[in-house]
Order: sequence, then C-alpha cells, then structure tokens
Amino acid sequence: MALRIDKHIKGYVDFYFGPENLRKIVDNESLTSPKILLLDSKTLLKQLGAQGYDKKRERYLEKMLIAMRTSIELLIGIEIPIKEQFLRLYDVDLQPVNEAELDNLKEEFNEAYRGPGSLEERMNKLRISRTVPEEKVFELFKKALDITEKRTKELFVDLLPKKERIFIDVVKNNDTDEKIKWACYNWYLGNYSSRIEVNPNYQMYWTVFLTYLSHEGYPGHHTEFVIKEKRLYRELNQFEHSILILHSPKLVISEGIANKAISVIFSNREVAEIGLREFCSDASKEASLEELELQDIVKAKIPLFWYNFAYHALIDKYSNEELIRYGQNLEIFSEEDIKTGIKRLSNPTYSKNAFMYNLGNNIIKHKYGEVPSIKDFRNLLSNPILPSDLK
Repeated sequence: MALRIDKHIKGYVDFYFGPENLRKIVDNESLTSPKILLLDSKTLLKQLGAQGYDKKRERYLEKMLIAMRTSIELLIGIEIPIKEQFLRLYDVDLQPVNEAELDNLKEEFNEAYRGPGSLEERMNKLRISRTVPEEKVFELFKKALDITEKRTKELFVDLLPKKERIFIDVVKNNDTDEKIKWACYNWYLGNYSSRIEVNPNYQMYWTVFLTYLSHEGYPGHHTEFVIKEKRLYRELNQFEHSILILHSPKLVISEGIANKAISVIFSNREVAEIGLREFCSDASKEASLEELELQDIVKAKIPLFWYNFAYHALIDKYSNEELIRYGQNLEIFSEEDIKTGIKRLSNPTYSKNAFMYNLGNNIIKHKYGEVPSIKDFRNLLSNPILPSDLK
C-alpha cells in the first residue's frame, strides 16, 4: 500500500528494501485510485488485531497504518486541521516553540561570533573563510566518515554488522530554481548499505563535517537503518521495517536520533578540537577553542528557529515577505537561506519535515536528557519506538 501511495505522492517512500517482487507488482500495475487505497487502509486496520502480533508490535503497526490512512485522506482532499494531521501522521502534538526561547538568540550569536561590523557581516565573513573548496569536499567528507565510524564502533561494540558500508556520491546541484538544495542526504539501499549524496557547492564549511557525518552516517541514519534491518527485518522478520515512509511516526524518531548523534559520540570541546586539527586549513587564523565551542552550542539552537519558521509559514500562514522579515530579524541567516527555507516548505512532500528535526530532538531530550547515555541511545537504534512511547 505504501508503494502504491508513493505513485501518487512522489517521495512518500524514502527507502524500501523488502521483497523485490512486491515493488515490481506495483511498478507494473495501473495507478490504484485513492478511494480504493482508503478502503484498503481501513481493512488493514480492522484485520490488525487478528494477526496474532504482540501488543507492542500491534500498536506500532496501528500508528503506521493510521498515518498511511491520513495521507490517503489528504490526497483525496479531506480537510484535516494541521495539528490533527500531525497527531495522526507523526504521533505528536504539534505546538510552537515559545518565542521567548529565541529572544536572546541574537545576543548569544553576538557573544559567540565576536568582532567588528554587524553580526550579519561577521557571519558572512566566516562563511567565506570557512568554506571548503569543492575539490577538497570528498576528501574531508571521507575523513569525517572514518572519524565518526571509529568512535561509534568504540562506543557501540559489536552492534553494527561487519558487512555494513557507506558510499559517498558527490553530486552538484546548480539548478537553484527547480531543485531543493541539500548539503547531504542519506539514501538507504538495504543490505546494510547507504549512499550519502554530498553537494559540494552548498554549505560546505570545515566546521560542519563531523555533524553532517554523525547525522547521516555514524551513529545517525545509516547506523539506525542498518541495525534495524539486521535485528528487526532479518532476525525477527518484522516486514514493516523494510520501508521508511516520510509521513510517519518513524521519521520523527529517526531525525531525533540523527540530531542527537554528534553529542553522543563527542563533546562540544572534542568537536572543536577535531575540527581545528583535521579539517581547518589554517588554524592560526581561526577563533579560539572556547569560541568554537560556544559557536557549536548556539548553532544547536538553530532548529528552534526553523521549527517556528515552519509553524508561522504553514499554520499562521505568514506571507513570503513576512517570513523573510522574521528570518532576517535575527541577522543570522542570509536572504538566500530564508528563501531556500520557504522553497522547501512549498514542496508538499517535504514541508512537514521541517518540524521533524526539532520534534524528534525534543522528544528524545525530554525522555533521556540533553545527551542520552550509550545504553539509551543503543535502545533507540535497535528497537521500534514511537514518539508517544517517550512521553
């Protein structure tokens, strides 16, 4: 059913590595009408209790099926208030971030990014000086991959299967009018493999490589997907874990895991030290370790802004002009950054995903604290967990 929905909603299925014959059936058949899909979803929900699954698995499948049914209802044109959509699609209660949490953000950035000129000028100057030349991106990306992999395997002993691997694929996106820009993206391939696409022309600063690789690779997306493929799909034969549906509770937990990944394997001080030593071309021209550490701390608050940015766009219905004013008021983001954010929100497949990073991060933080323990993070990586399980 998810593969059939994907034929209506491009990008609905992020990955699928289950039996290939099912994909071929869907690929070769005519388009299934949304009304039939809705009937199928309701039938599956009715039949769920008769399958003999344990209560925990039954509840997980029920939430996934409710999310799928909701996507079909929206496809048909049934009007559902957006907060109700989030409850059904993602198993979360959508609320705005208190703007008071952002009140001092500009001052905190001013403290972290010291120097002459306006904050915007200082930020732009650093973006230029810290930008990695295109020809060096693959080399540094690979180095960050090796560093995060080594550290992850030291902390999570014998958790990853021996045959897991990541391919790095450098892709260029110069068509800014037609495509959404990403710095990097993990495409999980199944068989314990990921392909991470890297755009060398977009936000490639020496300060971000460890964060990117921990999020997309170790111990973030790749690590989670590999472990769940091995344990849940291959060992326990839980078929539902062979697929990632973007509009589902699973995505919230996955993005929360990926966002917390860097803090689980390195402290802010370690991130600054490794960055200067391994990725900075001239450390003598850079800020002190203390300033770099402070910059990492304040940058971690940026998802709060983008969360409210999306809330204002999709729920409060701000115009593009209002969103640009709201974003530029902090003097942290360029107009191009804000316009890219607006463009993402205009894409129906990805618009709701703007909330995922902060939602997932906060749900995990609420349950396990600012930095989850190795034991708790291992549990998140290994088990099927719903957002409502962490309340």
